[in-house]
Formats: sequence, structure tokens, C-alpha cells
Amino acid sequence: MGYNLNNDIPLGQLGSAFTDTTGAINPPSDKVIVAITFMSDLRVATLQGESANRATNKYPKTSAGVAEAASFGHQTQTDGNGSGSDATTSDQVFPKGLTIYGRWEEFALAAADSTGGAICYFGY
Repeated sequence: MGYNLNNDIPLGQLGSAFTDTTGAINPPSDKVIVAITFMSDLRVATLQGESANRATNKYPKTSAGVAEAASFGHQTQTDGNGSGSDATTSDQVFPKGLTIYGRWEEFALAAADSTGGAICYFGY
């Protein structure tokens, strides 16, 4: 079983959401999505990394002193993603059975999928 590494809480104990439609999954205001499991080969329309304004002390700072998100996603990649990191796009397929880990504020599928869908796990 996966764990929310910040608090040693098993994934799912702080809530989760299932989707097989194109509606956006947004975690409760005090949480983020910390893992996403794909139950089919899926394309993603929205994968928004946690923004710096949620908890700026967690993020590396740019030379201008602005905090950057550190989780990959569809947004422009930053120093917080390390060197060589590319933004994902809605053309990329995330394969069935894959679980990705990070800190995201929003997730949405590119198309409805009645044969599988995805599960988003919430954490702090």
C-alpha cells in the first residue's frame, strides 16, 4: 500500500475520488491530489501541479523570489521540476495500471472512459 509520505498516512485514508468522465477532480481545500491510478490507457486534459500560493515555504524560489511548483503537469515546467523536465500534454497516454505520485490541484480526463477511469488519492 502506498503512503502519503508527508504524514505516514496510507493512501486513501484522507479521501479519494473516482472519475470516468471529463469533469474536473478538485481535492478539498485543505488537501491536494497526491497519487493518481489509471485503470485504463487514458489521456489527461488537466494535470495542474500544486501552485506556489498554497504553501510557498515548500517550494524552491526563482531568482526573482517567486516560489515554484515542484510536481510535473500540463503547466510550464520550472526549476522545481529539476533539469530536463517537460510538461505533459493531452496527447500523452498514461497506461493502465500506472500510478503517478506528486502534488496536484486539479485533474481531468481528456475523454470519458466507461471501461476503466482513474482514482485520485488526496493528502496534505
